[in-house]
Amino acid sequence: MTTKLAPTRSLLPWPMRPLVCLLTALPFATAGAQVQLAAAELQTVTVTATRTEKQIEDLPPSVTTTDRATLDENFVDDYQDLGKQVPGVDISRSGRYGYTDINIRGLQGNRVLTLIDGIRLPDTFEFQGRDSRVGQDLVDFGSLSSVDIVRGPGSTLYGSSALAGIVGLRTLDPSDLLTGNKTLGGRVKGDYDGADNSKGVQAALAGRFAEDTLWLVQLGERRGHELDTGGSISTPDNRRTQSDPQDTTRRSIMAKLQQRFDGGHKLGLTAEYFKTDIDTDLLSLQAPAGNTAAARVLNSTARDEQERRRVSLEYDYRAPGAGSFLDAASARIYHQKLESDQFRREVRANAPRYERDGQYEQSLKGFSGQLSKRIAGSSISQNWVIGGEWWETETDEFAAGFPNIAAINVRTVPKTRNKQWGVFADNELSFGGGAFTLTPGLRYDSYSIKPEVDSILAGQIASGSGSRPATQSDSRLSPKIAANWALSDRAHLFAQYAHGFRAPGLVEVNGQFTNTRMYTLIPNAALKPETSRGLEFGARLGDQQLGGTVTVFDTRYKNFIEMSTLTAGSPGFVPGYGSVFQYNNVAAARIYGTEFTGHYQIARNWRAEGMLAWMQGKNDTTNTWINSVPSAKASLALRYSEDKWGAMGRLTVARAKDKTASPTTFAAPGYGVVDLTAWWVPVKDVRVSVGVFNLFDQKYWNGVDSLTTAQAANSSTLDFYSLPGRNLRASVAWQF
Repeated sequence: MTTKLAPTRSLLPWPMRPLVCLLTALPFATAGAQVQLAAAELQTVTVTATRTEKQIEDLPPSVTTTDRATLDENFVDDYQDLGKQVPGVDISRSGRYGYTDINIRGLQGNRVLTLIDGIRLPDTFEFQGRDSRVGQDLVDFGSLSSVDIVRGPGSTLYGSSALAGIVGLRTLDPSDLLTGNKTLGGRVKGDYDGADNSKGVQAALAGRFAEDTLWLVQLGERRGHELDTGGSISTPDNRRTQSDPQDTTRRSIMAKLQQRFDGGHKLGLTAEYFKTDIDTDLLSLQAPAGNTAAARVLNSTARDEQERRRVSLEYDYRAPGAGSFLDAASARIYHQKLESDQFRREVRANAPRYERDGQYEQSLKGFSGQLSKRIAGSSISQNWVIGGEWWETETDEFAAGFPNIAAINVRTVPKTRNKQWGVFADNELSFGGGAFTLTPGLRYDSYSIKPEVDSILAGQIASGSGSRPATQSDSRLSPKIAANWALSDRAHLFAQYAHGFRAPGLVEVNGQFTNTRMYTLIPNAALKPETSRGLEFGARLGDQQLGGTVTVFDTRYKNFIEMSTLTAGSPGFVPGYGSVFQYNNVAAARIYGTEFTGHYQIARNWRAEGMLAWMQGKNDTTNTWINSVPSAKASLALRYSEDKWGAMGRLTVARAKDKTASPTTFAAPGYGVVDLTAWWVPVKDVRVSVGVFNLFDQKYWNGVDSLTTAQAANSSTLDFYSLPGRNLRASVAWQF
């Protein structure tokens, strides 16, 4: 494709320019007649963006936080629901594996860092052509108190994997339930989701052993079936467009014990367990009637299990008063393990027993700590945050199966130990009584990838079906500088220049697999880390009655990692195969765009909210579009609320994805979807919610889902990858 990107001066498309003018005028607009708000909105606090507690109003508009009440009100029970609330965030979900991929500003997978209580979640893992897909759907949303999302590079504070952004998940704390002087508090919720006919229940109970000894126990379970599609063909073969029949079970348990000490010290212990079981009847893989191929599939079923366990010890300190040597300190030491077993059994015409079993384990242990101190001055004040972290992962993958041929019972990735550590410093300089702040930051990261040649891999190397893996190590500096200017209480301007960084993944460096002479994936020992340089400008404007945010960003990437097909004569090409694949660095890529949010308290009970995200991304080396960059998407919601009940209607629209890497790839059409929700408080502390989603049964697709973008434009089974049609959801929650 030869289409060139628009120059930077045309970054805002013409439909958005009036909105920018409107938002820019907000600080100077009058509200007319004074409109009484339904309730004073509490100040929202987030910690992910700066590693310290900050009010959301003091942070760039690229930072959002969603508290527990908002999660409940908007039926946010998983990542997919969350993607509807935040501009620049898209979520894709695979049917069979329960695989979820978070896309922030056009990048996904391990380019998005996910944290739970400040601890890194396991890496995503996918080996194309094998039964191995591990995503980011490893958390029970019923256990969360809030979700922070930082859009844009976050490597200065978090190092590798924060190239596109950060999702910070915070679990329920005893203090969330023990409000006031309670000695016992709890929360129970049951819900139904018609998109996959699932029913769930979550319960949490917290209490005090003594004034300063707190505990919490949380349990959750969800049972459901296949996720609905817009398809209508139900034949038990590869012409099918309805979802494959499926049974799903998800269970979680979490326990916390906390002890507070005099002087502002707190010690905590957390244990967490999460497991999914998914059984699928893979009718879509079966051969249709009349097919006489020798290897035709007569029956295919799958059982996919994933289990995550975490134990962590936490220490937090808050100075009890002014004049302390430190204002705050925290430390985390943790161990986490993920086990995944994705098993597929088939009956073929020429093989009554045919099995594929993708076995994957990753254990992670680590430590992180930080100190913060504010230094007041006559003209300049400083707020230092200094810290570091060390973590180590051990990954064990095995592609098992039957019959035992050369392509089965092999390691597609060697057993690998990955060590990383980093140190950082961030200093917020305040001028003019705090009206202007300048925050420089710097982080140094070092990583090493050390694979092991065990007896299995040694046999593959000896037979010629495997390659000796490479050890790799490198380091990076990630600087940033951010500015915040409070023009008035109703106008805050932001600007930031930041570097991002991601170490190559195990599959990218040492992934290898050969399928007879059809195709082969070869490792790349020379792969370099991905880096980025991002420039961002934004504003928070207005107040709780009338306001909004606007952000403009432009990020350029160096050594962008993509899978490529090698041709004869290119370095690393292996003759004799139909296709030779390898992960390689792309010299340059670019993603730029803009994001908006807005709200207007029309009257005491009426409130309008909207958001819009538009971006474009291109591989500047090959002059092709990046498939994972979404098309423009916007939503408009109208809420009505009384003391005891409320309702909301939301319209979400997306432009057709007309920019794909290949003209033969399926380009998802544009769509408009309407959701209606309502809530009612029949008695104190009990909330009943109901919603109809995709009210008009619109058939639509997620244009950045990797399975969808892999389809040919002329495929006859595109409906198999479409999103749910009209569905009903309901929940009842009681907090005491």
